Amino acid sequence: MPSSVAWPFAAPRTRGPVLLLASLAAAWSAGKGLAALPFDAMRLAYASAVRAGLVENSMLASRDVERALGALERATLGPLARRV
Repeated sequence: MPSSVAWPFAAPRTRGPVLLLASLAAAWSAGKGLAALPFDAMRLAYASAVRAGLVENSMLASRDVERALGALERATLGPLARRV
C-alpha cells in the first residue's frame, strides 16, 4: 500500500499520547477517590455519632474534627489529598 493512501481505520499519530494522558488522568483521579475513602468514612462516623447523641453537636467541635481529619489526610496522602 503506498504511503500516500491512508488506511481507513488508522488513528492519527497524535491520538496515542492524548489517549495515554487521558488514561493516566483517569487513573490518578480514581486513585485519589479510593485513597480518600477512609477519611470520608471517619467524617461519616463523626456525623453519625453527632446524630445519635454520642458526641456534642457543636460547630466548634465539628471544625476541630474537620481540621484534624484534613491535616491527617494531607500528611498521609500527600499529593493525592484533596485541596479546597
